Amino acid sequence: MPYKLSAEQIRELVNQPETGMGYQYVEASMSDFSLLKGVVLNSEVFIPEEKIDKIMGKRFMTYSAVLNEAENPGYIRKINVIGRDRLHLGETKYFAKAAATPALQAVVSLTEKDQIFKRFSPYRNDHRINEDGSLRPGAYATTEADARNAKTGTEATNRYALPSDEPAIYVFTIQPPEKTSVRIGTVEPANGKPGGGVEVLFDNGSPKNTVTGLNTIPVK
Repeated sequence: MPYKLSAEQIRELVNQPETGMGYQYVEASMSDFSLLKGVVLNSEVFIPEEKIDKIMGKRFMTYSAVLNEAENPGYIRKINVIGRDRLHLGETKYFAKAAATPALQAVVSLTEKDQIFKRFSPYRNDHRINEDGSLRPGAYATTEADARNAKTGTEATNRYALPSDEPAIYVFTIQPPEKTSVRIGTVEPANGKPGGGVEVLFDNGSPKNTVTGLNTIPVK
């Protein structure tokens, strides 16, 4: 059973870095004082590790259905983001790790003038995009060039190793100011997906009026 986060918990998570585009690996302290590891989608709904295959596997529920099925806030006492190494969801399906370094381990570089990035999401109301068109710190995206390899939502889900099989059909365009700090790497196999795409981590986000959208791409 998935669990909705409280407004305060949502605020806490959107102020912490993502694990990948649109999700975070977490450990939750429940109301019965048990500890559960799992994934939070869009910083607002927690799915325990043992329920992930059922909810987000081949017979995946849409994000709206997950929200409708989720327990109301109150079951989670505290929730913390954990490292990728503490939750392994399907990585062993792909034995060859990415040859290049993931963005989290990459050195900081600076964007060029008029450089464009793309963010794929299964969520129309992506919480990493603020109403003023800014990108929250700790959000992931990809380069404009690499985005051309994901012409459908299903291709994006696989290329950027998203946890759900729901197609990432919503696309945001990010055009940060020149010399914005980013870390650029390669998406490692994760969540039962091959990865291999370029990932860009905006440690400090980007200012207002730098994110536009919402565009959609085909499911398949």
